[in-house]
Amino acid sequence: MDEIGQKLRDARIQKGYTIDDLQQITKIQKRYLIAIEEGNFDALPGDFYVRAFIKQYADTVGLDGDALLTQFQQDIPEPQPQEYAAQSVENKTRATRAEEASPVNRLRLYLPQIAIAAVVVVAVIVIYVIMLVYQSGPKQTIPTDSESVAVSSKRSTSKTSKSSTSSKTSKTSSASSSSKTAEKSSKKSTKKSSKLDISVADANGATQAVTLKNLPKTGNKLTLGATGATAWISVIVNGSTTWQGSLTSGNSQEVTLPDNVTTFQVRSGNATATTIKLNGQSVDISKGTSIVRTITFTADATESEGSQE
Repeated sequence: MDEIGQKLRDARIQKGYTIDDLQQITKIQKRYLIAIEEGNFDALPGDFYVRAFIKQYADTVGLDGDALLTQFQQDIPEPQPQEYAAQSVENKTRATRAEEASPVNRLRLYLPQIAIAAVVVVAVIVIYVIMLVYQSGPKQTIPTDSESVAVSSKRSTSKTSKSSTSSKTSKTSSASSSSKTAEKSSKKSTKKSSKLDISVADANGATQAVTLKNLPKTGNKLTLGATGATAWISVIVNGSTTWQGSLTSGNSQEVTLPDNVTTFQVRSGNATATTIKLNGQSVDISKGTSIVRTITFTADATESEGSQE
């Protein structure tokens, strides 16, 4: 057993923790905890996580994580996050190129032109048919005196009818305008009350809770970033990983959430360097000191029902 692993194991036993207890507290998989105690760092997902997992293990069992990393610096591999970042960017670029080259996407590019051409053709056909109907219609005959009287009477009746109709239309238009104004005012007040509200609780060890009010049913987007250091981040929705990758300082990644989502998680291997935005609003996760952290977002059910009405 490796010296640093033996020291961590002794501290765990002194605290009265089992491996299962430590897994529940730190959210680090049991096999990784065993590998750390045995000094088998090759079994961990990467050099970057060796240091992060050891520090969290040490902090949990009452040791100074930073001091321990400094003491055994020669035994712990240095992180190489650039390899993960390069692979992530390269895979994303290949997927994007393949998607753009698909026949379905090419057809979508020309859909607006095809629709405009179809409208123009239909309009030409309609105009042509109307012209044919007018040209083939019967010629007008000179009216007799009795016909002139009838036509004059009809015109007078038509004018009276138009005047009445115009008055009714004016009243209807006024009522419609008032109704639209009231409707716009109602919509404005609804929009003001349905603004997204984000409430972040203090971190509890390796976990942190975020409550969401007025979360839209569709179109929700997460913007993940890293500042000052590299951070490995993953997004979990309904128990499945939607996206995961390593972000270097200054880079960001946008993730679209499924429709009607009410809860999701963001896991970070370097929470102090991680930034999160939901629909353009910043989520302040600075209320905590743990490096490896799971942030759970939950939509307020009462507010969601109110905004849906």
